[in-house]
Amino acid sequence: MGVQQRRMSVTGVIDNVRSVCDFVVDFVNDARLGEDIAFQTQLSVEEICTNIVEHGYQHQGSDKKIDVVCLYTDKTLTIRIIDEAPLFNPLDLEDPDPDTPLWEREGGGWGVYFVKQYMTSVIYEPINGKNSILLTREMD
Repeated sequence: MGVQQRRMSVTGVIDNVRSVCDFVVDFVNDARLGEDIAFQTQLSVEEICTNIVEHGYQHQGSDKKIDVVCLYTDKTLTIRIIDEAPLFNPLDLEDPDPDTPLWEREGGGWGVYFVKQYMTSVIYEPINGKNSILLTREMD
């Protein structure tokens, strides 16, 4: 199949999260990775991008960017999401306890938790003063 790569850049507003998700799903579908991978990848990208808009840009990202790079090679899908918000590693947050009864659960933290469940690895690495999340999914 060879190497496939695509990139996209959007302003950091909530209306663009759907465009990023559609872009990533199209990439996964073109790589013929299957509906489950497309669904899990879409949810992961949606969670990361929504957090960037809501928490990183605090809904003030119309003059800021979200860059997305998709790469598929050697049965490995990688998606890098880069933003210009203040540096913050969401992986430093403690995972919520899935064994806690629903009525005792605090809100928050579940999105990143699910991203970590769906992806083979999730890595935060600041690059040139920007946040960068690298989502990797190994194909069986």
